[in-house]
Amino acid sequence: MIVDYLSFYFVLVIIMALAVTLFVLKLRIASPKLVLGLVFFFIIIPLIAGYYYIVYFESLPEAIIPDVTGLPFEVAQARIEALDLEVRNAGSAFEAKYPEGYVISQRPESGRHVKIGRVVNLIVSGGKRKVVAPNLLGKPYTLADSILSPAELHVGEIRYEQNLNAAEGTIQAQEPLPGEEIDNGSGVDLIVSTTLEVKTEEGSEETE
Repeated sequence: MIVDYLSFYFVLVIIMALAVTLFVLKLRIASPKLVLGLVFFFIIIPLIAGYYYIVYFESLPEAIIPDVTGLPFEVAQARIEALDLEVRNAGSAFEAKYPEGYVISQRPESGRHVKIGRVVNLIVSGGKRKVVAPNLLGKPYTLADSILSPAELHVGEIRYEQNLNAAEGTIQAQEPLPGEEIDNGSGVDLIVSTTLEVKTEEGSEETE
């Protein structure tokens, strides 16, 4: 590393020296203070900065970033900080795969070799995205799937109740109610009308 830096710095000094010389000759600068200032700015400062980089930054020990995807944020934070790395909550996103508060992605990725003190950004799950339950009341049961699918919902438990004043297969009630927010991918339970008598035997319902 030092050899590479010295080689680079030697080339930089030559380029900067030529540039300063041309600059001085072109403008016919006679002030020694201005020339020394240009030399200090273009040559000495890069030398000091490069020395500080090699002596301090390159000498820092490294750590391997662990894989914390799928872990609760608090657990992931403790695991990363145990390696002398820092953690930053970079926000949240809806993710059905992981529960709310669990890590869904990280930057830098796991397996990377980084200097201690490096910040690892974590994005956590905000849980399932909320959707509004559509109104199924009074609609034929056969239309339930076509109404629920665009809302990323599906038909849940179905229960039949006799109602001679409603058409066969009409949705009489639903849970959750229309307009309520629920997790996407959830089921909507329905009570559907039937003109037939419904009997309950040993806790189950049958339609005759």
